[in-house]
Amino acid sequence: MVSDYTGFEVKVDNDDGTVTMLPLETVKVYDVTNEEELDDLTSDAEGLIAPGSLDVDAGTLIRFSVQRVDGISGYADQLTT
Repeated sequence: MVSDYTGFEVKVDNDDGTVTMLPLETVKVYDVTNEEELDDLTSDAEGLIAPGSLDVDAGTLIRFSVQRVDGISGYADQLTT
C-alpha cells in the first residue's frame, strides 16, 4: 500500500512575473481521501520537493500545503500513483 507522488517546486508568486523559491520550507502533507495528517516534508536548498512515496493506496488525494509566519500560504493537490 505504498504509492508515489511527483516532485514539485515550493515557491511564492511575486505578482510581477517572477517567483521566489522557498528553500528549507516545511510542507504539511494531508491525506484528503482518508482525512489523516501525514509526516511533514521539507524543501531542499533549492526549494524543491523530490518525487517520493507515501504509505497510502494508489489514487489517494494528497494535499501539500505551506503556511509561513508572514501570512503567505498555499497548497497543491495530487493523486498518488
